[in-house]
Amino acid sequence: MLAWDKVRFIGEPVAAVIAETEEAAERAAELVDVDYEPLPVITDPERAFEERAVLIHENLGKYDYYRGYINPIPNTNIANKFVLRRGNIEDGFSKSELVIENNFTEDMMNHVYMEPMSVIAQWLPDGTLEIWTSAQSPFAVRYLTAKALHMPESKIIVHVPYVGGGFGGKAGVNFEPLVAMLSKMVGGRPVKLALSRYENFLAAPSKVGVRAWVKTGVTKDGKIIAWQARYIVDSGGYADYAVNVGRTMGYIGAGVYDIPNIYVESYTVYTNKPYATAFRGFGVLEAHWVIERQIDIIAHKLGMDPFELRLKNIVRPGSSLSMGQRVDKGNGDLEQCLKMAKDLIGWGKLGEKVDDYTYRGKGLALSIKGPSVPANNAAQAFVRLNEDGTIDVSIGTTEIGQGTLTSIVQIVAEEFGVPTDRVRIDTFKDTSKSAYTWQTVVVEFIL
Repeated sequence: MLAWDKVRFIGEPVAAVIAETEEAAERAAELVDVDYEPLPVITDPERAFEERAVLIHENLGKYDYYRGYINPIPNTNIANKFVLRRGNIEDGFSKSELVIENNFTEDMMNHVYMEPMSVIAQWLPDGTLEIWTSAQSPFAVRYLTAKALHMPESKIIVHVPYVGGGFGGKAGVNFEPLVAMLSKMVGGRPVKLALSRYENFLAAPSKVGVRAWVKTGVTKDGKIIAWQARYIVDSGGYADYAVNVGRTMGYIGAGVYDIPNIYVESYTVYTNKPYATAFRGFGVLEAHWVIERQIDIIAHKLGMDPFELRLKNIVRPGSSLSMGQRVDKGNGDLEQCLKMAKDLIGWGKLGEKVDDYTYRGKGLALSIKGPSVPANNAAQAFVRLNEDGTIDVSIGTTEIGQGTLTSIVQIVAEEFGVPTDRVRIDTFKDTSKSAYTWQTVVVEFIL
């Protein structure tokens, strides 16, 4: 909530001021004097990954975490290590006729959602904590706030109105515990924290950065027989969802190709940057950009059509992915998909000139959505038929601009054969009343 003894990135909160007006709070904040002792700074994730790097979290080995799922390495800056193995990677490279190595860089990025972070908290006379927040999941905020404040979830009510965008940046808990404690300090009165755009850039989470190294062994006719990769995932000053993002990149780190020998490592590391969290695709886009760029480079080295190289190596019904899942025609006929995409874009024909400054090119890529959801991934809906023929619907999914509320109204109206104006849906989420939904991500509720 507030930095204790050590600040790990510019923008990390070190003190809080409560006032009756925003102007008074700003004037008081200007009077706060903080003495800083300069410390070594690490902003490069590859430097943070080094064995003798300056430690950003000296007590990493003592932190509370989900053992067996998260694997931090004490006395390093590695918040999580994940390894995926298949076959014998050394044997695969020894049998390769061509070995290609490349490095790829992807920087951190801010979500830039329309509505910056905003939270209101108050304590009721019976000890219940009530929160209004801009979040993608009121139930995730309730759970994580309860963990942070060591109190039962049943004593927390979270309200989420319409949300001005999220893109993963509001998937977890952010300033809710801090605002709750500030309210506690003034006798439970409502306290509001609303970040400016500038403050949101400094203090709110961003997308992870990635440093990737890929080494691939192939035969002269284009068969991939060895794939080794290392992803160093920049989580900034704290881990948050970056640990899960790193695991996802490890799971899918060899793509959708039938490769007998695979060794993929994924490391989530701390740096002195704003902390990272979920972002559109949850690590899938970052990993597959690396994978598909490597495939294109291999095709160029072999003098081979990138389409043909992909077609030669994709998983087919009866084979399995690097994670071990079997593929059949019901869940992965990639050959048909790839050929259809080729025909639809006119692969093999030159791109078209749009104007003197724009040329529309063509490209092919394949992707898979890696596993990254917990056991409590569930979604519910309450539907009540009223005496006057109207229908009330309650869901826990928040409206962040994706159109879920409209879609659910249309689905219910069609199912019951009534006009859409006879269906009412709860637009403001309330964890004490709304149906449970794990998260509002990838618009999965509609599916």
